[in-house]
Amino acid sequence: MIPVAELFMSMIGVSVASSKSLQLEATQEAYNRAVVKLNLLLIEDKTHEEVVRSKLFEVMDERNQLGKYSTSDLYVMQKSIEKTVNDFLAGLNEQTITA
Repeated sequence: MIPVAELFMSMIGVSVASSKSLQLEATQEAYNRAVVKLNLLLIEDKTHEEVVRSKLFEVMDERNQLGKYSTSDLYVMQKSIEKTVNDFLAGLNEQTITA
């Protein structure tokens, strides 16, 4: 028979793994939305193609490395990627207006 403490610790381990898996999935979805946004810009507007393509590859590289991060890091990354891409696009917009 498995001692109660061992069973409890096992359940906690499953819960933590499940939590990380859910957070990883949510963060990947946020990165996927950012990739789509950048790809759509590349399709619609070739004005800043090189810079946008560079940012796209940077975001894709980060997305491919997500499995290495802790649950708390993933949460922070999920919350920041959309703002990062929106700020990047806003900066491009300002360059276009001032040029």
